[in-house]
Amino acid sequence: MFSNGISFGKAAGCIWLFIVGYFSSSIFATENELNESVEFLKVVPSKCVALRKGRECFATIKVKWKSKGQNKYCLRRQSDQLEINCWHNHDEGDFSYVFSSNENERLELVRTFDQKVIGTSTIKVSWVYNSKKRRTRWRVF
Repeated sequence: MFSNGISFGKAAGCIWLFIVGYFSSSIFATENELNESVEFLKVVPSKCVALRKGRECFATIKVKWKSKGQNKYCLRRQSDQLEINCWHNHDEGDFSYVFSSNENERLELVRTFDQKVIGTSTIKVSWVYNSKKRRTRWRVF
């Protein structure tokens, strides 16, 4: 018995529970990290340029990704959660689609069984000229 009244058996039991809890949480965290992470998510081009501000920009976007574990993954728009494409039992994928927007668009790669976002990328929309309101003046001559 220790001097403060705690028996050696209780102290050893507490230490044993601490060690088991520590190592088991480390093992589970490592497995989850492998399944949750994406090695890369690449969107090309990542910029779309419209002629004037406020006009829609059109581009063919190519998406490539690779994860550390096979699963069902979906590529979706963050703004409205629309699934653009899904892959079943894959650890990598590629996809092309026609982008059409006058605003930036954020894409997410999501593991579908738990809706975990494992990668994001943004398509930025810019323009060459600012839109100016022109006053039309009518002239007789």
